Amino acid sequence: MKWHLAPISCGLALLSLIGIASPSHAQSTAAPINNHPLVPTSWSFQCPPSSVCGTSGNWLPTVSEPGTNRLWNAGTEWYIVQPASGVYNWTNLDTWLDLVATHQPTAVMYTFGHTPCFIASVGCGSNPWSNSPPADLGAKGGSRTFSAFVTALVKHCSPAGNCVANYIKYWEMWNEANHTPYWSGTATQLYQMFKPVIAIIRANVPGAKILTPPSAGGAQWAASWINLENAHGRLSDFYSFHQYLWDQEPEQRMSVVVQMIKAKNDNGWTNVPWLVSETNYDVNTYACSSQFTPEDCEGQLVRWHVLLYAYQGGTGGADLVGWYNWPTIIGTGYDTFYYTMMQWLSGSTFTASCTNNGTIYTCPLTESNGANALIVWNTAGSSRYTPNAQYVNYRKFNGTYGGAKVSISPQQPTAIGVIPIMFQSK
Repeated sequence: MKWHLAPISCGLALLSLIGIASPSHAQSTAAPINNHPLVPTSWSFQCPPSSVCGTSGNWLPTVSEPGTNRLWNAGTEWYIVQPASGVYNWTNLDTWLDLVATHQPTAVMYTFGHTPCFIASVGCGSNPWSNSPPADLGAKGGSRTFSAFVTALVKHCSPAGNCVANYIKYWEMWNEANHTPYWSGTATQLYQMFKPVIAIIRANVPGAKILTPPSAGGAQWAASWINLENAHGRLSDFYSFHQYLWDQEPEQRMSVVVQMIKAKNDNGWTNVPWLVSETNYDVNTYACSSQFTPEDCEGQLVRWHVLLYAYQGGTGGADLVGWYNWPTIIGTGYDTFYYTMMQWLSGSTFTASCTNNGTIYTCPLTESNGANALIVWNTAGSSRYTPNAQYVNYRKFNGTYGGAKVSISPQQPTAIGVIPIMFQSK
């Protein structure tokens, strides 16, 4: 499936074309993450090591092709790339770089985390990595080992000539640093560790964008990080966090998202774009709760993305929503729903936040062709909805790769349910 992005500028478009034609000599091939309007890079995927995609040497065996690739738990973490002092193993990263180079335009996000045991300030125990700060992190900041690793990373090219600096433009600081299994140090230590490193990234990666450490929920921790940057120097371009559905429906889970955005806005970052770089159903099983029907689970996949993209009137919505453990999309029937969602929403702009009247939710948008559209669903199940007279047809987000348009007469009552439908004005 080929995606065509709206041009950002003549210079970037030209560089992107150069990158597609000759990846090994590309200067800037990163597709921009942008929610205004939605673009293919607004959707993100992650592949675990040795799964059907990624380090196995295969791209996504799927009809859906999210435009952003997040490298976390993908075989490219610090402890894997640098297993010992002065020793680097680039095998997995090279596999990714070569795959990305042949699947352009693509955005790539690298997420830091997992301190190698050889430099950990606290022993690893039975784990192959540590959650502790590096042992050489100075009292006033900076880890020579970490800085040397990042320098080697941003300057690395695969044997095929595909370079990190050309393809990895998004850099996410330390995975879930508010969660002890991933980081046992303080937020201040993490800031001190990254401040010199961000300068290294920006100096070596043209157009690099920096993301805050993606907290797992944790609005209070996120606010403390923002205040660190406000007080000691700004590092980030994007505000990033994680949010899983767990055993709640998307409409309920949005209450946590509201808290996370409030933490950003209340601390002076109102205009900073935000994203959910990691989501799925359950954080342990990556499966939809058995309390929901299969149809409701399918609908939740679409509803969750729509609610996030449309939040604060679309222009304030998520710039990206990243599905963690992409193989869980494959073989479950979700892939066709995801595909339909990308097909219909790419190039669209939400014009207002989703609103609800009881259990019926409506989300207005403008499609890529300029037509008005309205996404509607009922969390309680089947009912009928009467759209405005401007809507002349509807399509259902279903497993038929886009579903045929169904013509309706003006203000014709139409069946809706837990799987959203989209009314269209033409």
